[in-house]
Amino acid sequence: MNFSHEYLNSTILSMSKKLFTTALIFTATLTASFAQQNKCGSDIVLKQQMAKNPQIAVDAEEFERGFSDWKANKPIGFREGEKYIIPVVFHIIHEGGSENISKAQIEDQLEILNKCYRHENSDSVNTPQPFLDIAGKLDIEFRLAKLDPKGNCTEGITRTFSNKTNQASDDNGIKELIDWNCYQYFNVWVVKSIGVDSDFGTILGYAQFPASGLCGTDGVVLLHNVCGSIGTASGAEGRTLVHEAGHWLSLIHIWGDDDCGSDQVNDTPAAFGPNLGICYDDFPYFPADTCDNTNPYGEMMVNYMDYSNDECQSMFTVGQCERMEYVLSGTSGNNGIRSYLWSDENQWLTGTHDDYDASACAPIANFLANKTFACTGTTINFDDNSYNGIVTGSSVERLWSFPGGNASSLTAASTNVTYDAPGVYEVTLTLTNAAGTDSETKTTYIHIAEDAPSVTADYTYFEDFESQSDFDNNWVVINPDNTTHKWEIAGNLTTPSGGGVLRVNNFGNTTTEYEEVISPSYNLSNLQAPLILKYQYSGATTTFLGDHTTPFEFTVDGDAFKVFYSTNCGASWTQIPQLALSADNLINAGLYSASYVPDAQSIWNEKQANIPAGAANSDNVKFKFVYEVGSGYGNNFYLDAVRIENTTGVEELNAMLGVQVYPNPSNGLTRISMNLPENGKLAINLVDVLGRTVANVYNGSVNSGEQVYSVDVNTIDAGIYFMQMNYNDKTTAVKLIVQ
Repeated sequence: MNFSHEYLNSTILSMSKKLFTTALIFTATLTASFAQQNKCGSDIVLKQQMAKNPQIAVDAEEFERGFSDWKANKPIGFREGEKYIIPVVFHIIHEGGSENISKAQIEDQLEILNKCYRHENSDSVNTPQPFLDIAGKLDIEFRLAKLDPKGNCTEGITRTFSNKTNQASDDNGIKELIDWNCYQYFNVWVVKSIGVDSDFGTILGYAQFPASGLCGTDGVVLLHNVCGSIGTASGAEGRTLVHEAGHWLSLIHIWGDDDCGSDQVNDTPAAFGPNLGICYDDFPYFPADTCDNTNPYGEMMVNYMDYSNDECQSMFTVGQCERMEYVLSGTSGNNGIRSYLWSDENQWLTGTHDDYDASACAPIANFLANKTFACTGTTINFDDNSYNGIVTGSSVERLWSFPGGNASSLTAASTNVTYDAPGVYEVTLTLTNAAGTDSETKTTYIHIAEDAPSVTADYTYFEDFESQSDFDNNWVVINPDNTTHKWEIAGNLTTPSGGGVLRVNNFGNTTTEYEEVISPSYNLSNLQAPLILKYQYSGATTTFLGDHTTPFEFTVDGDAFKVFYSTNCGASWTQIPQLALSADNLINAGLYSASYVPDAQSIWNEKQANIPAGAANSDNVKFKFVYEVGSGYGNNFYLDAVRIENTTGVEELNAMLGVQVYPNPSNGLTRISMNLPENGKLAINLVDVLGRTVANVYNGSVNSGEQVYSVDVNTIDAGIYFMQMNYNDKTTAVKLIVQ
């Protein structure tokens, strides 16, 4: 039969329970007494879902009415001797670290899951007898799927490289990366850390209750180091997934998520709250604050739906198993929500039927590089990260392709590659086993920069992002998730330096994303220290509060703009914290309900800081600009007018000398005028954006007073240039557009 029908202890049956409506149960706030040790985020996620969709609370009440009716009318011997087979897929979301757990660890977790639900766990002998008397068992088997949604051979495991494994949540898009049809598969996402917004300590996992959210988010999110009891979970007991699968099958925490709340199950004792750190030796356990009942056995700290340690959990009750069975196969009302999962039809579709003859799978080719940005001559390591079937050993054929690269091996599972020329390169891995062949090509995957500085500056450096080709040739955009949310040139806008600007397309971005852009390499050793780096910016947020004319006090939690430098071509980066922006400093333009585009009323602010000596004196330094997404309420962010100059700034020196360049833009004779305060030395050169001299205008002695010089740009290619002037060891420059 599906669950045991041992006689219930009459004393426990008579325990009084404090009943709440289902809506209150699901939305109750956890008490502060266990605020630092919460391990489950399911109730928190449910409250978030209910805030977005109040219909969920209505459906929850209907669920409870349906469950009561089903219990009252369920036939004797219902599904006796039949087993529920649940197809499972584990989605491993990783960054190539230990969170990319092995198949053996996943299989270990499944074995634990099945034993606990069937009450075959060996530690059940430790259960206090009064509780053991009402222990239930559900005739269920969770099986790794053998066919994927397209009917292809699978081992029931997917592996996806993504930074979303950090602070994973429904809001950060973890489940948008990959999910299989929830009507056919039990989805389990395994991640590095969980970002459910909670004041209750580390969250180990969370589940979606039946019919409480979208199909695309249905399942369990689980930390890798509590998945099973081996590998990265060594020392754990694998009970977190047992707990979360209970939520997935409608079970509520035994304390009803409130002081002495109800879990809607009759045979679990009323509990004041979670029993953290309480174990078998504490039986019978009565907390200092207890519920109003006459139960002589205390609280059921051994229940999988409590918060006791893994090694102290050993049972579900008969009533809990009955509730889960209602979700699986109820016959009336809002029930049987997960009934198709174990249907005969779905067992064949997912390859989990007892009679399905599973064959060996063709591989799914995949690989990882230890870095995707480097300079010429740097060694990059590539590791085969293929999965699905046999992917290692003498029976596997492997072939790498590295256009533009020099590989130590084209057939090894791990190989080192160097690139002699700067550029953006793709990589391909083809893997073959006895069952088939698969190839994976990652385009625009490897970014190689010139090792030598591309800009040798003995003048102030400007970057106004007016030229798409200059940006494409000299800057590197790192877009880890390969989406449209990245750094890009946006033109024809209202900006401080003209129509061009650098933008993070952040509208609609999801939490925990980060976008990077890396500058060319500069030789700053000729500039007079101390040097400053300055930039102008304009950012906005998006909320329902109104448009940019509305006064606001809204903060974009977690969003940040950061600036780094590297003197070893990106092998390591050092932040310049004085140039960072966060919170309301980041959204100076205000509130925009649509995608933010600067207009005449938009706010632009300037930020500047000294460049650290290690970079200011370097003959080969790069800068990296990073936008990190926190709350997901941010809008587009714009960067312009990036300057590297000495502490006597360009604007100040230009103003002092009265420098003018006219006409500008020009396609013919251009004049440079200035008013010098004293006699001295003057050098004027026309240079391109990489600091290369295009024309020598003047170099010699000068007298004080007005000076006028001219240069013919008629034969110079159209583009952006700078009129560089060095006067008595002070350098300035003015942008000139040649048409």
